[in-house]
Amino acid sequence: VMEGSFGNQKQHYAVGRIKARNMFSETLLLFFGIHTANAAVLAARQMARDMKKVA
Repeated sequence: VMEGSFGNQKQHYAVGRIKARNMFSETLLLFFGIHTANAAVLAARQMARDMKKVA
């Protein structure tokens, strides 16, 4: 299940362009994938709050 989640994140956030050729770069890829997804979720929440305040 986790592997599928990372694959979906790679495709959705275009992180697939980064090639993981060793253990370090694979760990780095996972780090960027997870944190990119978290940043996108937080930005969407903040935008929703800002839009709610305006309306």
